Amino acid sequence: MRIALATATGAAVLAAGAAITTVTPAYAAAAIADIKIDTTVSFIPPSGSDSIPFTVKVNSPYTGSKAPDIKAEFWKEGEATTSAGHAASVTALSDLANTTPAPTPASSVEVKGSIPVSSSDKPTTSTGKWTLKVSAYPDGSTTAVSSDTATFEVKAATRVTSANVDPDPVYLKSGKEVDVYAGFHLEKFGDEKITDVRLESKDSDDYYSLSTGLEADDSYHDSTSMDYSTSTGSWQLRISISRATKKYSFTKAFQVKKSGSSKAKSKITLYASPSKVKKGKATKLYGKVYRGSKAWSKKILKLYFKKKGTSKWKFVGYVGATSTGKYTKSVKPKYDGYWRTTAAATSLTSGSLSNIKFVDVK
Repeated sequence: MRIALATATGAAVLAAGAAITTVTPAYAAAAIADIKIDTTVSFIPPSGSDSIPFTVKVNSPYTGSKAPDIKAEFWKEGEATTSAGHAASVTALSDLANTTPAPTPASSVEVKGSIPVSSSDKPTTSTGKWTLKVSAYPDGSTTAVSSDTATFEVKAATRVTSANVDPDPVYLKSGKEVDVYAGFHLEKFGDEKITDVRLESKDSDDYYSLSTGLEADDSYHDSTSMDYSTSTGSWQLRISISRATKKYSFTKAFQVKKSGSSKAKSKITLYASPSKVKKGKATKLYGKVYRGSKAWSKKILKLYFKKKGTSKWKFVGYVGATSTGKYTKSVKPKYDGYWRTTAAATSLTSGSLSNIKFVDVK
């Protein structure tokens, strides 16, 4: 319960039947009232950090031109409110403008704030009780003239468990379709809704959309068929979920391969424009890198040069491909010579060399 300070020296304030004599402070008391916490988003995030918004009304905020300091602290489930709390953020009130005549102060103002929350703040049950305390301090004072508290529920984080893709790896077969099954369980602690479920390639734009319906026990099962044209490599099951105004994604990785071949083939094209340049002038080397029949997104290539009349290739530097597999590099050759790019092999893809381009330096 909040006890308001009396406005006259020596006045008696009754609280639970006890008479308390108070002294009028040098600064009139701004009164904290009506704490409202946005309980629609008062839940733990499944990963990282977030915040829980709140508002509080400050009655009689001004006497004179100086605004009071509004501070807030909170205690998590199981923490004693008799000890120091954790700091919450509060929007500071502005002093009244120093103008003549002075503006009429508002009888009350609404202050916004937020309570930080992270994935490590796990309630011991599906719902935890937290406490928020908001206090008003006269400008420059360390003694609060008014405080109010509110207790609120913080619900557990949305969780996806038992996510799986079967088979893993998926082996594609020429001329046949392969059935791929996806499943998971959604642990709901609020109004969670599944907005999208898909199997998507991490190396290309290839994906398969699945249904979004849950079974009666909040488990999920669906399937699709992949044919031989499906991109090979790293894939993932992506589950998109909304909860109040928040949106979350959960993923489960798996692999797609082609039967009879443990690695996808790669290919690089290389062009030079212009192919004849004056010494000190630039030419553009460009092309595209492929993984199978599709672009090898974000692949880092190595660029090599061999001077005319020599037999040794010299490493010049790296060049990165875009999400569409295209790359470009501007160079200023000093000598006639040959250029090429290379793509290093990975566990899923074979390495490759580009064609060779000769640049004539005049």
